[in-house]
Amino acid sequence: MDRLLEAIGGRGFRNRQHRPRTGREMPSDSAAGSPASDQPAAESTAAPTGSLADRLDPVAPLDFYSIHEFMVEAYADLDVRPRVRNLARGRKDGGSPGKDQDAAVRTRVASDLAKDQPAKGRVKALRLLAKDPAKLSPGTILTALETANDLFEANAPNDARIAGFSFLTAACLQQAQDDAVRGEVFQLIIIPADKGCVLDQLNAIEALTSCGRSGVPFQPRLTSFSNEMLLACFDVARRSRGDRRSTAGRSDEENGLAKIFSLLENIVLDYAVEAELAKDLLGTLVFICKETTAVQDLKASTAVIKAFTTKSQVPNGTLWPLIELLCVMSYKRVTFRKEAQQCLANVIVNSDEAAAMEALFSSLLPGPQENVTVESFKSKLRGALLQLEHIYRPDKDRGIACPSISKLVDALKSAVNIDHGDASQNQTTMIMTLKAIATIVNNKLVVAALLENDWACFDGILELVTGSISTVGREDHPSYPEVTASSPIKAYAHGKEIQPSTLPEEIQQALQGIGRGLCEIYLQVTPDKQQLAVNLILFLGTTVDADAATVAIDYMQEQRIVFPPNENWQHHMQLLIDRGFQDTSKHPTYRLRVLSLISEVHASVKGKPEYMASFSQMFARLVINAIRESDLLLISQLTALACDFLVKAEMPTFDGAFEIVVELGMRNGGQEPLVQTTDKFGTQVNSTSSHIVDLFVKTLPDQPEKARACYNALVRIARSPQSLVQARLVAFDLLLRLRCDANGYVQVPKELDLQSLATALTDTDTTDSASNRSSLPPNSDRLSLAEGTSLRSRSSRNRTTSTRIESRSRGRSTIRGETSTHPRADSQETLQGSRVHRGGLLKVSGTAAPGLLSIDFSAWMDLLISILENPNAWEIYSYILIRLPSQLANVPLFVQNGDQLSRLCGAVVLQLEQNSFLGPPVSTGLKRGDVAYCLYITLTTLVAYSGWFGPVRTQGMVNVFLLGIGKWERAIKCCVHALSLCCYEMPRVVSKSLPSILTKMSQIISQSYVAMDILEFLARLARQPIAHQNLPPDYMRLIFGICIKHVQNSREKRQTTNDAATTPENTRISNRLSSVSGGMGPSVGTSKTELPEYVYTLAYHVMTHWFLAINIDRRADHVGWITKNLIWKDRHGVEGVEEQSQVTLDMMHRTAYLDLGETVKPLVFSSSEPHVSKKLWLVGMSIICIETEVATGLTRIIKRQASGTTCTTYQQQTADLPAHHVAVPDRSMTAICPQHVFLQLNSTISPMPIPIQPIALPDDDQCKRAIAAFDRIDTVDGHKAGVIYLAKGQTDEQEILANTSGSEAFDLLLAGLGTKVPLQGATFNTQGLDRENNYDGSETIAWRDRVTEIVFHVPTMMPTDLEHDPQCANKKRHTGNDFVNIIFNESGLPFRFDTFASAYNYVNIVITPEKVKPERCTSPYHDDASVSAPLPIPEYFFSVQVQYDASIPDISPAAIATIVSGPSLPGYVRQLVLNASVFSLVWSNRGGGEHISSWRSRLGEIRRLRQRYANTGTSANEGYPGMGTAEDRGGAKSYVEGDDWKGTLAMGGLAEEGQLLMNLDFTRWT
Repeated sequence: MDRLLEAIGGRGFRNRQHRPRTGREMPSDSAAGSPASDQPAAESTAAPTGSLADRLDPVAPLDFYSIHEFMVEAYADLDVRPRVRNLARGRKDGGSPGKDQDAAVRTRVASDLAKDQPAKGRVKALRLLAKDPAKLSPGTILTALETANDLFEANAPNDARIAGFSFLTAACLQQAQDDAVRGEVFQLIIIPADKGCVLDQLNAIEALTSCGRSGVPFQPRLTSFSNEMLLACFDVARRSRGDRRSTAGRSDEENGLAKIFSLLENIVLDYAVEAELAKDLLGTLVFICKETTAVQDLKASTAVIKAFTTKSQVPNGTLWPLIELLCVMSYKRVTFRKEAQQCLANVIVNSDEAAAMEALFSSLLPGPQENVTVESFKSKLRGALLQLEHIYRPDKDRGIACPSISKLVDALKSAVNIDHGDASQNQTTMIMTLKAIATIVNNKLVVAALLENDWACFDGILELVTGSISTVGREDHPSYPEVTASSPIKAYAHGKEIQPSTLPEEIQQALQGIGRGLCEIYLQVTPDKQQLAVNLILFLGTTVDADAATVAIDYMQEQRIVFPPNENWQHHMQLLIDRGFQDTSKHPTYRLRVLSLISEVHASVKGKPEYMASFSQMFARLVINAIRESDLLLISQLTALACDFLVKAEMPTFDGAFEIVVELGMRNGGQEPLVQTTDKFGTQVNSTSSHIVDLFVKTLPDQPEKARACYNALVRIARSPQSLVQARLVAFDLLLRLRCDANGYVQVPKELDLQSLATALTDTDTTDSASNRSSLPPNSDRLSLAEGTSLRSRSSRNRTTSTRIESRSRGRSTIRGETSTHPRADSQETLQGSRVHRGGLLKVSGTAAPGLLSIDFSAWMDLLISILENPNAWEIYSYILIRLPSQLANVPLFVQNGDQLSRLCGAVVLQLEQNSFLGPPVSTGLKRGDVAYCLYITLTTLVAYSGWFGPVRTQGMVNVFLLGIGKWERAIKCCVHALSLCCYEMPRVVSKSLPSILTKMSQIISQSYVAMDILEFLARLARQPIAHQNLPPDYMRLIFGICIKHVQNSREKRQTTNDAATTPENTRISNRLSSVSGGMGPSVGTSKTELPEYVYTLAYHVMTHWFLAINIDRRADHVGWITKNLIWKDRHGVEGVEEQSQVTLDMMHRTAYLDLGETVKPLVFSSSEPHVSKKLWLVGMSIICIETEVATGLTRIIKRQASGTTCTTYQQQTADLPAHHVAVPDRSMTAICPQHVFLQLNSTISPMPIPIQPIALPDDDQCKRAIAAFDRIDTVDGHKAGVIYLAKGQTDEQEILANTSGSEAFDLLLAGLGTKVPLQGATFNTQGLDRENNYDGSETIAWRDRVTEIVFHVPTMMPTDLEHDPQCANKKRHTGNDFVNIIFNESGLPFRFDTFASAYNYVNIVITPEKVKPERCTSPYHDDASVSAPLPIPEYFFSVQVQYDASIPDISPAAIATIVSGPSLPGYVRQLVLNASVFSLVWSNRGGGEHISSWRSRLGEIRRLRQRYANTGTSANEGYPGMGTAEDRGGAKSYVEGDDWKGTLAMGGLAEEGQLLMNLDFTRWT
């Protein structure tokens, strides 16, 4: 190859001069652009100096033949024969021909290729040899080369050359040679060939060099050869395309060109190319890219350039043309833009960076006009801008520094100044320039260079850019006052600014990018340069994004230029309002930041009249102009600021601005689409309603006119169906919080305790235990459990988001919290301090005194009624249902709206009657029964207002409650509880419906989860004679049937449980007349809400009360039926009577014909020192004591039974002896004995079976002690309960117990609960109160009926000695041990269950009074239609709610707060105490025993006496001869409980077999 180069050099081709070709000499279709492009082709330039094209004849057309002639001439001195001889010599020196196994093949090859053979035959033989690689052994190859060397020469025919190249290709692929041999073969291959042989020649090159990857020995020569072949092949391929435009596929010429491109790509990737060769190669590639019209040529050329620039440095002589080419390709060839940009980046990184950047900058500058056309420069300019945008992209892996910031700025200025003669073209260039600037100012390296220079020139660039688009993007704002020279904001910033409304989107995006860059620059520069950045940002106006715009706001804030006392604060403030907020085209985030700054300015001028006046004018105009606002989040923030401003605003200003605020608060989209900006949680909001609520709360104490305006606005928002549901919910939240005191002054509690309702609502499974309900879902989609929630899906019941759950000391949960999913009316500020916002000058309604105003509460009532009558929005409807009962509990709020209350009640009743209420959406997972339950809660609250409703309405309420028992399983408990309350509030109405009520309850008797509720209702009803006075007698048996059925159910549950734990021997009940089974122990495995032990006890309790409630002349009618049903059979079929049934039978035995009760009176005997004889007997299950004055026969008979003691007086009426009667001897003073009285009353001569004979008790100390113990057991069930008074603000146990008196309402409660009785010398059970020394006070409150007695422990009636007992431990000794406490709470705070720490306080009945002034009330109705006089208005109403220990389920009808009128309160609460006490006694023994009542205790004492004395011989007639021993008595045995006995009917009685004598001898038991 060296000789080749010498030949070329000797002929002078390398230094031959040429004349550059211009575009006028080129064909019309030769351009760098695509023929399909609508842009003119770029001007062609001459091939670079030193290339092969430069050494050809510049006049003759460039074609393959001229190149071929040149190459033949250049290679003329190269003879192939020496090369072949060298190959043969090298092979023979290293081999052993004598041992060659393919001698025959070589011989035949030598024969076939011999020169004396015909030419065609030789070519054919060579071609066949190439096609049979198996024969190409080294010897065969050498033989072929020596014999056919003439076929490889340059002047050989084409078919010979083609065969030769094929042979060489096969030889290279078959045999591996060393580098020296490969070099010699390479010299054979590169011998010039005709164009028809080029493809075969290139195939041989590929085979030899592995497509350019293994050409180490001859790489420079390979590169030079490939470059020369590239230009030749390009010309051939280009001409072939012109000749065969309509032929499909790719020609051989194009395939050859593709091969040479691929060869070159591999060469430049794998080897370093010499500078001169690189210059030739890049010059050829640039030439081809400019001349070609084929996409594949551009793609291949770009690939070679990219490969070269990746590995090598571009020579300086080729740098500028290459960069210009890459710029043009970036713009005109979009398909190759990415490759062109990557190539340029490679050039900058791997070559002279400064020179490359200077060349790129120069592309932005116009060159000499004679060498440049408009189109070519436009393409180069725009491509250079695209390249700048790419290389300075901030996300590039490696930053590229800017070597000369001044040159960059000059280049950009030049680009902006270019005039293409067409406005649209100029705008395109401007857009591209802006994009490049945006990229540059966001590049850290460029910014670093910029900060090192005087970058104020950048201001000029931006002004030039913005000035160039002023005709399409600038708008005038209202004129501003002149600013002083000290203002850091330039004057032009107060004039025009760029507006995005008329700018193309690309310009807006570019300017936003510039703004982002300025934002970053602002953070790194000194304050003087910060001013410049701020001015530029303001100048760019709304085109900058929020972050950049916020920089200007931050600057204003940090420099305090919008705050007084800055002398220009008003001008800057107006600029901030007009430019920052009132232009709705600005980004919402930016406008929000502006509002925040305006809010800070407002805070700084508060209380400063000299500034407030100016601020008020500007801000009022801002609010008025905001009526066009559509972004919800902006509306929310603006109205928040406006409401804060309006707190202190004068009324004229308030009226105008507040009306705008209200209009904004009702925005929901309407006719125009709203920009639904979201808050940080992603929720679409319009919180204007919340801000109006805040304004209402702030103005409530001393600005009634503003507060009333807020109230009216909230009613408007709540009523408007066009308002957003969220906004309406906020309004409803406040309106449903409205309360008032007794005088009618408006109050707003900060928190509502909805725990009890929440607990009931989440208890969808009627058998859920309390532990399963102790953690209520905060954000439950099920129902509105906490504040701000509404009826939602029950599926989210287990979620625990932002609701605050507070636990009581024993683990029970209370919900009082906030939730993030629903609105809250109170801001953080208003939640501080007192729990209630009070209005001192604003009343609910009525005639206001001077200086006072009132709200139109009837408007709110009308809205409530309309929604309940025609519900259509589920969120609103469910929200009201949850919170309305709490508001209705504030009686003073409603007492002046009796007619509307009646309408409200009618709406609820109608919806429940007709089942027309709004059902829940399917997606919530709720049922209609859940909604019905909420409506029943509301209706229950309205029961206390029944006096205002009239008989028709109240009857409708009772009917609806009755309907709910049979229709809504979810609401059965609620309806039963409501009917319990109706027994006190409207007893006559209940009386009319009582048969239907009892019938309905008997129909649900199988539903055990409501057993205790039904029984508690019956217990209440029994103590309300007015409610059942007209009950038909037949329905009494229905009541007893309900009780007996629940007794049987409880017994079955116990039996089922005991069967698994006991053996038959342990559970067998003996065969006896009245078998006894202990009582009801704890029922294991049953649900807490069923509580069979309590149901069992309560059922007998109810039976007793109702039996005593029957008229005495009808009681005996029920005894037989009740007795029959109290007898039960065990699993063995043995009949028995339980102990509790026995005392019930005893009660009926004692009271069936008696209604006098206990009649213990001292008997006065006739003489001053009477001789009294006393005798006791056990008769059945009673103790008979007969005391007789033996002289006169005056007798006192005391009958002690389980259910009571009866005392009677007996005296025989003895006539005077007739005159003719013989004299009676006076044997002694004894005329009559107690036995005579007993026999007269208890015996005849009929035989009496031994087991049932009376047992005479001995007159000894043991028997006397037993009788005394029996008498100490009360004949009634005793209960105790504390009654504790909480004065205003009291929360501490010590200060509560230290109270010595209560309020008027508290005293009224005590007077109604019972009777004030003295303690000293008391004969009743005082439940631990001292009855001797008045240590616990001189009096207490007690109550008693024929079955029950309650003693109340009242700390205010006990002595208080804080000096010696500062903790009031003596009082705590009683109340701390009471299972039940009544808490009379006038503290104004919620009562916490753990206020009194005690292990025995199970139940707290919390009573909160609501005082009502009668003059504020409308006239109530009588529920008795026969009474025409007006009903006295109760002065007090009370909220009653029962709290339970954590271990106890909610069973009371007052588990949800219940409103009770004053007259009904004592009886209602007393029954709560009784039920709770009975329950607590049962509950306290659940761990291993059972509660034993007084009657059962007395029965137990009688049984123990029988076990001790029955037929033991103590009552035998020892003095009669022959009767002293068992043998004397004929072997008569003793009988005890459980023994078998057999007898025979005889003489009207029963006689034991063989024991007639004993049966007839009455002296045995007398």
